[in-house]
Amino acid sequence: MSHRTMDWLMLLGCVSLWAGLTLAEVGSFSGCTEYFYQEAEPRGFATNDTAEICQRYKNRYHFATLYDRPNRIPRWSAYTLDDAACSGQAKRMSQWFVEPQLAHPYESPEMATEAHSTLTVDELRSSQAINEDYGDTSYDRGHLNPNAFQCNAGRNATFTLTNAAPMDPCFNRIHWYKLEKTLKTQLNVSCRSVGGTPYLVTGAVPSDRKKIPIEGEDKEGDRNRPYNRVSVPSHIWTAVCCNNSDSLKFSFAFLAENQEASSLQIIPVEQLNAELSGLYRISETVNVFADDCGSRSQKGQEVLLAIKKALYSSFQNLLIDSYPQLVPPAKRSKLDSETSQVMKSTNLDQNKVQLTGIRFLVGISSLADWHRQFEKMYEQDDLACVLAPAGVAVAKASGISDKVCTLQEQKHLPNSGVTAKGWSCVGQACGYHETNYSWCYTSDENDWDYCCTEECTVNPESKQYECPRGDGSTTQCSPQYSTVTVSGRACRADHPCGLYEKSYFWCYTDYRGNWKYCCSPQHYCGSHDYDYQWCYTQDPEAAWQHCTP
Repeated sequence: MSHRTMDWLMLLGCVSLWAGLTLAEVGSFSGCTEYFYQEAEPRGFATNDTAEICQRYKNRYHFATLYDRPNRIPRWSAYTLDDAACSGQAKRMSQWFVEPQLAHPYESPEMATEAHSTLTVDELRSSQAINEDYGDTSYDRGHLNPNAFQCNAGRNATFTLTNAAPMDPCFNRIHWYKLEKTLKTQLNVSCRSVGGTPYLVTGAVPSDRKKIPIEGEDKEGDRNRPYNRVSVPSHIWTAVCCNNSDSLKFSFAFLAENQEASSLQIIPVEQLNAELSGLYRISETVNVFADDCGSRSQKGQEVLLAIKKALYSSFQNLLIDSYPQLVPPAKRSKLDSETSQVMKSTNLDQNKVQLTGIRFLVGISSLADWHRQFEKMYEQDDLACVLAPAGVAVAKASGISDKVCTLQEQKHLPNSGVTAKGWSCVGQACGYHETNYSWCYTSDENDWDYCCTEECTVNPESKQYECPRGDGSTTQCSPQYSTVTVSGRACRADHPCGLYEKSYFWCYTDYRGNWKYCCSPQHYCGSHDYDYQWCYTQDPEAAWQHCTP
């Protein structure tokens, strides 16, 4: 065999080997199925114009992306959540990578910066978005696989333009960022820490209506660059699956508008599949995951509740959409009718009209349930679930149950009108008022009391309620917890159960000085293994009274 023939065979062998590496990078997901739930890629998104990319950096695959060549954005990126603790975490990248193989299949399978690519800018531009497309526009390079979900080299790998789409800066840096941060926390606590594996797919819905760069918005008007190249997505979405045992398995999905005043849908994965089919204008069935991944599980509902709690301030529609379910149907109908009358009136200055008297009631199935709920809400939500007596008008009018509690902000929050021991402030709210501790007047005769600057909680040593008062010392306090005496009678409207300078819990029941004991907030009226109803009225379990539930 001649040297020339051997050289040709060696060259063909190299080309064949190189092509094999290429197929594992762009053109097939065979090298990165570990990033798919049940090793099954999302179905229904691929077209003749999409490219399958195993995102490779430093000779390792880090996640998978389906890239939309004509729109120059990813349709989705699939990834997992890296370790919660990243040792030696890499700094945020200042440069973004491109994918040379999108332009030429025989280029290196490694992502590269434009400067280190062997291709010209025009060659890269022909197949994908480049940095110039985002420069001096009103949009961020928004990650689909979030850099904060990955560690070290994996984090650097997310800084590829094939993992980015133009996102509104307010949406990307505030709304979606808070969602990602909250989601990461919950997945670490509720999935990774209990042996589960979080699989995530984040996608962008391309829009035909807007593409960047926009010639009329170019901040450098004298430059010469192509315009209308990169689609600005109408929506961003994420599907989440925690793969674990059946009782701990869960999934859910988020769908948000890519705009400053964004609304967010938190929905089951099956519903996301249907929504995406319409948004992408796909005729075939869409399946982000191989199955629903426990979308109706109780664990998933618990995780979603924690996520919603953290997101109400970022996505206002979550708050607004909750209003109808909080208003009983009869009251909602009456309120709608009255609002309609007010808004139609030509005799009212609507700028001077306000809705007043709003409060929230929670139905109670038993006093034991109320006490558990009171303790959890008091500890976790900065809310007090204040017990109202059975049969009072507020309970009857609620339409919820014969026992209710009213929700109140806790007394340690700013501008509180309740002192540490439970007195109402008179003429001023709690504050420092030229002292180094928080206080307020409690009468027109200059009587006063300390105010709480942090939660009123039980001191583990004394077993009594105490709270900081702002000067490094603590004071005895009463949590807001009940307006019901041991006899079942209501406390005076302005005098709920509390200590009020006594060692036991009590309240006035009228304005003639009559009073009754109250159950301690650490206890409740019940049988407690006896054949009569009773409760402690003093902490720690020092005195008790018979009671009427």
